[in-house]
Amino acid sequence: MEWVNSCSHTEWVEMCLPRLDQGSEHLVLFDGDTSEVVKITLPGTYGEYYEIIGNGIYQFASTPAEYLLRMRWWEKLFSTAPAPLGITDSGQIVSRQRFIQGDSLPPQEMVDQFLLDAGAEAVRQSCWLWKKVEAESRVEIWIGDARSDNFVSASGVIIPIDIRIWGVPLPVAGA
Repeated sequence: MEWVNSCSHTEWVEMCLPRLDQGSEHLVLFDGDTSEVVKITLPGTYGEYYEIIGNGIYQFASTPAEYLLRMRWWEKLFSTAPAPLGITDSGQIVSRQRFIQGDSLPPQEMVDQFLLDAGAEAVRQSCWLWKKVEAESRVEIWIGDARSDNFVSASGVIIPIDIRIWGVPLPVAGA
């Protein structure tokens, strides 16, 4: 990615951290000194978003910009989002997130109640798809992959650790 190298404030940092996990989107490393996880997107992978077309749910690949926007909405809604650190020379986005100890598979009913309490409404609950209307910004914030294995329960509090979030513009009145 030529544009990464052209950035005037590029600073390369070597990290040698133990591998904690890997999913379909990230390599996850553990930084014991800070009790944080470091997430590195897999090459060319920035998550997905979903659209309901007709009666079906369709999945689409997110762009790097949409991936970064996801972190902003996640932080706004839940205050637990990973913080972006930078990008590798191959275009992988690197972020840090507090490591949360707790029950790594809370009951789905607790996750659903957490989302309801946060002001979200189920779109297709059986598909883990929710939304929250942000009327002042004229956007519906959609939350996908809201299944229990993407949340942790710590001291009875549900915390999202790996969810998908994207915005859908609200229709303009009278249009």
